[in-house]
Amino acid sequence: MSIFRGEKISVEIFGESHSKKIGVNCTGFPKLKIDLEYLNKIMERRKPSKNAYSTSRKEPDEVNFTFGVNNGYIVDDYFSAEIENKNQRSGDYNNLYGKPRPSHADFTSFTKTGNLNFSGGGKFSGRMTAPLCIAGGIAKQYLEEKNIKIYSYVSQVGKVKGTSYLQSEITEEQILSKGENFALSNQVEMEEEIANAKINGDSVGAILECIVYNMPTGVGDGIFDGLESKIANLVYSIPAVKGIEFGSGFNLASMLGSQANDSLYYENGVVKTKTNNSGGINGGISNGMPITLRVAFRPTPSILKEQNTVDLVNKENTTIVIGGRHDSCVGIRAVPVLECAVALAILDETLK
Repeated sequence: MSIFRGEKISVEIFGESHSKKIGVNCTGFPKLKIDLEYLNKIMERRKPSKNAYSTSRKEPDEVNFTFGVNNGYIVDDYFSAEIENKNQRSGDYNNLYGKPRPSHADFTSFTKTGNLNFSGGGKFSGRMTAPLCIAGGIAKQYLEEKNIKIYSYVSQVGKVKGTSYLQSEITEEQILSKGENFALSNQVEMEEEIANAKINGDSVGAILECIVYNMPTGVGDGIFDGLESKIANLVYSIPAVKGIEFGSGFNLASMLGSQANDSLYYENGVVKTKTNNSGGINGGISNGMPITLRVAFRPTPSILKEQNTVDLVNKENTTIVIGGRHDSCVGIRAVPVLECAVALAILDETLK
């Protein structure tokens, strides 16, 4: 099990990629009527598709609330939901016993548990983002009822760049206009980048951006209780995330203070900033501007190319070729997952 313990809510994810079921236990959530259609749309966005970048593993991801929900309403301080795994194929990994896959958690989990069976990703698998989306989807629904809107999109795949908030302000209307596309621009070129990697038995990484609109001021706190700290904590719970920056992020390091500072001004009695280099957060507290963040996803470690590794049983060097079904670009299906992770962090802070 893996547990996020916030100030007001806790989220406990259980199961593994090839176990009979996976699920989530949640406490401290608002007692609201769950919009099942809304939640199912989030689950559908996360599921594998027929596109080149997606795994061929097909799961219905039907959410079954087993406790604390009655007629669609959260009626208890604690609720639980499960998803049945129906399409796992552990046999695809029989040749990997004792042979850790490069850049997976196989070797590090072995050093912790001694387990040599590297069947699927276990509790480290991207499959475990499905229960995260159950909790995050409910959090996102609650926040939208408070007019706090959270959107993500892909701004870069491999070397192909699309629209980014670093270039100019992105409105909510722009994001909504993309429909079911995962990017605001250059999606065809991004899909070609993924397809070329797949043809070569390889994978490719991505950068996702997330924007939170209508965020009220004064949410968060300093040091360990900062809003950036909590968001980063939840975002790093998504497998394959290797970097995060808020606002102009690392670009701030090459600016002068006079360039980086966000000047304040009044507009209709409301304090705003002329730029948003800080990404809507100062001192760990929201300043009322949109919260903006960029997240780097590594290329999927499971590739069809032969790779060097070790045989932990015979204690010798060896090579492996990974079978199974894997995404050629894990960042694409992570778009709704990122929204859900950010929603959980903001929900916990807004309930204080």
